[in-house]
Amino acid sequence: MRKYVISIMSPFLLSVATAPALAQDKYKDFGFVGAGLTVGESVFSNQSTKAGAEPYLFYNSEHGFIDGSLFTYNPIPFIGLSGNLRFAEVSEDFNDIPSGINNRDSNGELGITLGTVGARLTYLHDVTNEHNGYEIQLHFGRAFDTPITDFVLSPYVEIDYRDKKLSRHLYSVSAQESSASGLAEFNADESWVYKGGVIALYDFSENWLAISAVALEHHDIDSPLVQNDLGWEFSLGAVYKF
Repeated sequence: MRKYVISIMSPFLLSVATAPALAQDKYKDFGFVGAGLTVGESVFSNQSTKAGAEPYLFYNSEHGFIDGSLFTYNPIPFIGLSGNLRFAEVSEDFNDIPSGINNRDSNGELGITLGTVGARLTYLHDVTNEHNGYEIQLHFGRAFDTPITDFVLSPYVEIDYRDKKLSRHLYSVSAQESSASGLAEFNADESWVYKGGVIALYDFSENWLAISAVALEHHDIDSPLVQNDLGWEFSLGAVYKF
């Protein structure tokens, strides 16, 4: 499955990395904050589609960037110090996980990022002693003008490698959880996550943007906690730009 997913993404990765910037330049020294409504289904959910809400936070400058929960400060060009809050992926607070499975707590991470907000390699390590594992993220994204005035599309793809400690924290099923949930006992090894999507931005006033996003996610591991082969989310909201 891993080679199959990479083969699908490779032509898209190449086109994103080599295409002309177009709308890219106007998103330097640019940021926004806002919120939107979401509908979707997590890979960990054993229920149907779920609605919710999501904050939007983004900022990009020559000194670094903020992309959601990832913050990066660049003391020199293309090399950044990064911090991240990893929200609980396996948790009843965010997903309809199977009964009998314990919540996995969120954790704080520090690391380093090479590149820019649109083309970056990021290493993040747990610094809160939750699991003491790490993740490596390879992310590509671009902003493109469209024939519609003030309407911009920004596709992205991301491949994440999760080491054994982080994977065990998220995907393992203990003997106690197995007995309580009916899921098979499972001891996780290293894993991969593949993400992709498109973000749409529309300027409808001097300070406000409409925002919409479609996101897809696949977890390449045989854990019984992964209830769905493909997670998805659609969101729609508004943001204040600065």
